[in-house]
Amino acid sequence: MKLHPRVMLYQEARADIGCALALAIGRHELTHMELVSILNEEMAAWIKYGIRSERHPDDPEKPGGLE
Repeated sequence: MKLHPRVMLYQEARADIGCALALAIGRHELTHMELVSILNEEMAAWIKYGIRSERHPDDPEKPGGLE
């Protein structure tokens, strides 16, 4: 079975993110719910700007819900 060329890149990135999360948890003594809250806020920002750029590629400052 041949793996897709991006499989290993994905696995390495996932490991890097896991290490960064573990470091942040330890450094700041975060609870699991605090960590989930932080991740949720970060993902919401990525989604917001992703939708904006997808719907308005020539005007990324325009909110995604506007025509």
